[in-house]
Amino acid sequence: MSETKPDFKRMFLRLPQSRQDYAAVAIIAKLARLLGADLIGTYVDDFSVRGIADLPNAREFRAGSWQPLSSKQLDQDLAIAAQEAERLFRKNAGRLGSALSFSAASGAAGQPRQIAAQDIIAVIEPRNAIERITHQFNEWLDRAFGSTSSILLVPSRVKRLSGPIIAVACGPDDPCLAAALALAASSGERMVLVPIQASIESLASVLENARTAGVVASTADAAFHGEDILLPAHVKGGLLIMSRRPTMRRPILSQMPIFLISAKLPRSESSS
Repeated sequence: MSETKPDFKRMFLRLPQSRQDYAAVAIIAKLARLLGADLIGTYVDDFSVRGIADLPNAREFRAGSWQPLSSKQLDQDLAIAAQEAERLFRKNAGRLGSALSFSAASGAAGQPRQIAAQDIIAVIEPRNAIERITHQFNEWLDRAFGSTSSILLVPSRVKRLSGPIIAVACGPDDPCLAAALALAASSGERMVLVPIQASIESLASVLENARTAGVVASTADAAFHGEDILLPAHVKGGLLIMSRRPTMRRPILSQMPIFLISAKLPRSESSS
């Protein structure tokens, strides 16, 4: 394991439509702070809703009765929704100061124009099963897996980030290890190393580097079913970290956040 640390710059988050999913923003903001990345939250309204007002005889149920759907009223409603999204974003993100920014957009305009390898795309899995199959959610997920950036996948049902950092590594030079060690050191959490296509003995140098950095580290075996990782029942973690692989498919989110590290992430020399 080389003496380098991950050099993250920005974390992009498309804000959820449902207010019940905003608790996950606190986890994302904490990770952004620990990684030294700016958190950029964008609220994207559903552009298909805007087209409804152009349909002939479009109606909406408002104030107890059916009324003609007004484009002006719809614009006002969407503006209020964006304001509420910003309020919830800033409330849950806490005090990130200048490292926190918000924007509102419509449709494809919500996609960042340039996402680099040193950026992170954060994805919140909607709690509602119907929202998990919407165009907006899948478009953002496809954008993430079509990029070269690192990806942070957070189930909305996870309320807080606590527990060991679990690093699934192919060997002592796996790119995920630097991020795992940096997060464990900055959060004060333990680190659990799970070898994949490598022996536990090959990670001895990683354990030594962790102890030198003041991080309590151990190893654990795991079973693998294709791309799925089956951890032992006694291994409970707060975050699972592994490197992105070219053949990696979109995973089904687990009970803990998953951080997929880009193999193209630039690294700077560690000061420790």
